[in-house]
Amino acid sequence: MAPEVATAVPGPGVEIDYSKADAWAVGAIAYEIFGQLNPFYSPEGLENRSYQEKQLPRLPASAPEHVQLRPSARVAANILHLSLWGKRTLTSLNPASMGKMADWLLCQSAVVLLKGCGPRGSSVEAELQRGFLSNLDLEELRMAVGYLMYGRELWQSADV
Repeated sequence: MAPEVATAVPGPGVEIDYSKADAWAVGAIAYEIFGQLNPFYSPEGLENRSYQEKQLPRLPASAPEHVQLRPSARVAANILHLSLWGKRTLTSLNPASMGKMADWLLCQSAVVLLKGCGPRGSSVEAELQRGFLSNLDLEELRMAVGYLMYGRELWQSADV
């Protein structure tokens, strides 16, 4: 659980920002996505209530510079959305060809619009996709693709 949430003391006028818990969870899971142990569940695990950012393990030096930086919550959300709905597109993507990504985004937009039509209205999945598409920023999307491509390279090199 995010330190800000785990250490919060309830009381009158106290507000707990649970969105930080989501960002913390995505960051913790990112280590596993990139082939490392989760620093909070490893044998010498960090205590989520009291760790300092400098205690977090670094990614390997071979990781691209943009991957070395901690992603923003928006980039982390884009990583999750792309992992859920863009797997086929990501398998054939390279950093230079964002055209396929643009085509995929256009198709996703059409699908989400169509899911909202009809007698059943929209589904939870369509609402999640709608949120993803409405909050898109091209630079954040490129960063998310960069993280995923780096993760894919790690998995492919591990299979060799």
